[in-house]
Amino acid sequence: MRETPPNIFINFTPQKAKSGVHNPHFWAIACIMTALILFYNASYLGITGWFPWFTDVVTAQGIYAFVPIFLFLAPLIYAGVVFRLRGFLVTWAIFVAAILPRTLQQSPSLESLMRVALFTLVALLLGLLVALAYNPEAKEDALKLTKTGRRLSLARILKVQEYERQHVSRELHDKIIQTLLVIANRAHALGAGDSGELTSEARKQAEQLVVMLLLAVDDVRRLSRDLRPSILDNVGLLPSLRWLAEHTTQESGIRVEIKVNGVEHKLKSELEVIVFRIAQEALKNVARHSRATRAAVTLDFIASSFKMTVEDNGQGFCLPESISDYATKGKVGLARIEQQVRLLGGSFDIQSELGKGTVLTVEAKA
Repeated sequence: MRETPPNIFINFTPQKAKSGVHNPHFWAIACIMTALILFYNASYLGITGWFPWFTDVVTAQGIYAFVPIFLFLAPLIYAGVVFRLRGFLVTWAIFVAAILPRTLQQSPSLESLMRVALFTLVALLLGLLVALAYNPEAKEDALKLTKTGRRLSLARILKVQEYERQHVSRELHDKIIQTLLVIANRAHALGAGDSGELTSEARKQAEQLVVMLLLAVDDVRRLSRDLRPSILDNVGLLPSLRWLAEHTTQESGIRVEIKVNGVEHKLKSELEVIVFRIAQEALKNVARHSRATRAAVTLDFIASSFKMTVEDNGQGFCLPESISDYATKGKVGLARIEQQVRLLGGSFDIQSELGKGTVLTVEAKA
């Protein structure tokens, strides 16, 4: 039965500032606006005695009356930054209503009204620019979107890769191995027949053919198992790595040890798959090229990150100048590991010296 992937709902809506009396910024803007309204309309309200140090500013007329008006820009921009467009428009409307009484009382001329209207228009445009353009959450939202997109892309890539591996593994097991076994049985029956039609040399060749076919079956079965070991799906990462270590030891004779630092915890499924693949590729390189007698896979479980180190006591090798040279130098396995680490968005480091072994370190966010 075809599996249907679960629906994924992602909320990219930025958190809005708390509104009303629950937001301390609201009270800060309200206090600043109240103080500025009283300060600007002190002469109109008859409270100039409240501001003995600013009597000249409070009672100024004409062009000098714009000095206290400019102070209103502070709460207007403040409201635009915190509460965005709606908060700015409300504050701007209160600002316009607050400056009209003094303007109409002290400077009722058309020129004075035009100056006030021009300033309120400039304040409106400036506040709109701030409210619409200033968005400190935009970069954070874009970063979250990028990370989410990368995670979903990684999940899709891994899903396709693992599906292909599983498909090829199943085809090898269900078809190729079975076909080879049928051929081996027929070759065995042919060689063991009593009809006397085959010479002794032909019987010997038939027996050798059976042996070669059974060895091919073992190789194909091993390839099928390596492509997609069912243990990774059934029991998780750490038991799978222990199985991989035992399997490597049996196949190569290299003693492989698994070490765990920190408190083991469940990793994301795509991370577990890539970590297992990296360990599998690294141990395969150890078995094929290192001539080592011992190897160790160390897992460091940290709160927000995960690190795996694979080291051996083998012959080591000369590192190329850059990671991109791994493939050209014949280190295809290392190039594959580097590519998988890049999918994780993690870091990859390898240290090796002739005669002193190799240490491979992979680190990624958990």
